[in-house]
Amino acid sequence: MTILIQKSLQIVIRQIWIMIAAVHLSLALSVEAQAAIVESLATTSNYSYDFSPGLPGLNGGTGSTNIFNIPGSVPGRATDIKVNYTSLTAPDASFFFLHNIQCKGYCSIGVFTTLTNIVTNTGSDTVNVRLNSNITAGHLGIVQNASTPSAGVFQFGIFETRGSNDYQLYNAMGQVSSSGASIATSDGSVFNALTSYQDPAQIGLDWQETELSALLRPLAPGETTIVTYRSVTYLSAYGLCTNVARCDGVQVAFGDPRNRGGVISAVPAGQLESLGATQPVGFVLDRGFDMAKLKLDVEIVPTVPEPGSWAMMLAGLAMTGGVLRRRRVGRAALA
Repeated sequence: MTILIQKSLQIVIRQIWIMIAAVHLSLALSVEAQAAIVESLATTSNYSYDFSPGLPGLNGGTGSTNIFNIPGSVPGRATDIKVNYTSLTAPDASFFFLHNIQCKGYCSIGVFTTLTNIVTNTGSDTVNVRLNSNITAGHLGIVQNASTPSAGVFQFGIFETRGSNDYQLYNAMGQVSSSGASIATSDGSVFNALTSYQDPAQIGLDWQETELSALLRPLAPGETTIVTYRSVTYLSAYGLCTNVARCDGVQVAFGDPRNRGGVISAVPAGQLESLGATQPVGFVLDRGFDMAKLKLDVEIVPTVPEPGSWAMMLAGLAMTGGVLRRRRVGRAALA
């Protein structure tokens, strides 16, 4: 009799789990049927540069794509400025992104990109939504005399604007200088495959594409929220050289590494004039990057069952318990 009771109990438990799964499915289908999210993406970018360190600003412009290479204009100061960036939206809630700036010699560069995603709930139910994005692979590199204050930095953040209130969802900041290279994130997470290397003349830091996810605030029917992605890359180089191929330099890059990131662009090795000694040059500069496709979309997160649903499931459990008790009493009477 005990074995029969155990088998009956197992069958009933299976039925209970089927009932719970059915409730979850019906709730999810109900939410999907009554809620809809509409997204609208837009982006702006601008850049500035100068043939002196510090804050760039004398030369600049805007545009979704820019690529140029400019030699120095100051007599006696060999300088080479490289700027390559892209910021283009795609119809599938994604965008193409690239920031790759480099300066050898005496100069400064800044590139700034802002991407906005306007999200509206056109359904009849309040929904929980989650932002799905990713961080591109990237690189920080510097070749310099330790006595110069050359440096490169990046900072990007994701924010939610609801009415007049701004909420930070994520923030990351990285820097490279003669003291080393580092990255800090608001949630304490670490970029994938983060790798650093250093020798007496140069410092480098690399990472691979990293997933990024954050919950937004619940979105009521007809309500709109704005998700903003802001990215800044900046560098300032103080290399005083007569030959730019053998001069101090800084590179900051975000994008898709060429050759899968495994091959460094070939540049001549030489002697760093500012160090006055033979050092290998070219391990951390002249890295090639192409634009990467990123996502910045939101999805509806399934809600937990309402109290009424839990009550229904508990009632089912109670009924099941009553059935089992009656079966035991009936079997006892027959015995």
